[in-house]
Amino acid sequence: MKDIALIKLGGSVITFKDRPLEANTKAIRDICIALAGLKEIPFIIVHGGGSFGHYWSVKYDMHTKPAPYDSRGVAVVHESMVALNQIIVNAMLEHGMNPYGLPPSSFTSSRRPIKSGIAALATMAANGVIPVTFGDMVHIKDASYSIFSGDSLMSLIAGQIKPSRVIFATNVDGIYQDMHSKKLVAEIELQNGSAKTGSADIGFGPAGTDVTGGMKRKVAEAAKIASLGMDVMLVNGLEPARIVDAARGKKVVGTRIKGLLSS
Repeated sequence: MKDIALIKLGGSVITFKDRPLEANTKAIRDICIALAGLKEIPFIIVHGGGSFGHYWSVKYDMHTKPAPYDSRGVAVVHESMVALNQIIVNAMLEHGMNPYGLPPSSFTSSRRPIKSGIAALATMAANGVIPVTFGDMVHIKDASYSIFSGDSLMSLIAGQIKPSRVIFATNVDGIYQDMHSKKLVAEIELQNGSAKTGSADIGFGPAGTDVTGGMKRKVAEAAKIASLGMDVMLVNGLEPARIVDAARGKKVVGTRIKGLLSS
């Protein structure tokens, strides 16, 4: 595995998902302040769409399934994600970091990895430039487009570079055993390719307007990554020190999905 951290900043952390096109500038600032102190390990940032991309994708009825979606919608969804990316990149610049915003189309083709492009992300990070990419509306073929979620990008990138740390930052502490008691599941093991906690069920809240599937999708993508032998941490991004501590390999409040041992 490469000595590098792959960090997903969820849309529920960096935006107000109930307020269309409104970034959570305080949360972004606090995360940037915390990440600016992370000198021990290079990292790559992936971020979600929150009330930017998701707002427009719902309005134009766009999904992860490839289809000839409305051309205006394709343009608006993409540009809204570029705008959110710029907000994050500019905040990182203000706090002394060296971010490099780029869309997934620069290292994927029809949602498939371009190996040299993804390898370049790791090379950039190792040399002091922080790649900051995002879920986006991507071209598939002819008139077909598709939403490529940030969660799916995480498993695609992780599968290529095998990072030593994989972190999903959400607006909750991790996975709850049930949504009523909010009892946190500290560790999850993979059984038959899916995430299990022994006999206990994992609770998922309603996805609402999150067309990429909310927490259920995150756990599914995290399980894909864990199946490749990498541990995955789900932590509360509104507590930025937890992101940094997880990247440093420290024990933090959150849920760890244990990576299967490589054969």
